[in-house]
Amino acid sequence: MANPTYITDNLREKMSFQSIDKLLQQILNQPQWEKQRRYHQFVKAWFAVVNQSVAENTKPIGLKDNTLLVATSSSVYAQNLTLQRYTLLKKINRRLDECLDDIRFTTIQWYQKAPSEPEADTNPNHPSLISPVSLDEDIPVSENAQEALKQWLNNIKTQAPFLPQCPCCHAPTPAGEIGRWGVCAICYSAKQ
Repeated sequence: MANPTYITDNLREKMSFQSIDKLLQQILNQPQWEKQRRYHQFVKAWFAVVNQSVAENTKPIGLKDNTLLVATSSSVYAQNLTLQRYTLLKKINRRLDECLDDIRFTTIQWYQKAPSEPEADTNPNHPSLISPVSLDEDIPVSENAQEALKQWLNNIKTQAPFLPQCPCCHAPTPAGEIGRWGVCAICYSAKQ
């Protein structure tokens, strides 16, 4: 069994924000994330193009057949934005590599959650998922990036002795990563 202190030091050396960005980019470039990536690009463009009042009274809720679906707080907003949709479409498409075909507005889904909220972004079967140490334990969420990193490192230290090791770098690795790629995600992204 590997020494947890060595594992933590080894992780700190390998894990920099640059490598995390590279890893996230690798994950987002996988085909199953394509629609989510495109949706988030369109949402960013939407909020960059509309004014504050429109932003407060609209929320993009989905992407269907290259058409952005936008919920509005009232039918008046839906009707006004429908009349302006070609102008909005041109402004949005200027900001994107891939163009939208259309924008549709509805009041029906205004009170429903948008697809980008946690339930759609979390994937319980993701290969990098490590279950919490104890499900009974409330884990406080930190707003400070340094504190969040410390919490994550403490979680890794606690679980490291029970995780399988990557055959390449010998770091503790979630079993899902080894099952999917044969190595940890960091070694996998380094090979790419």
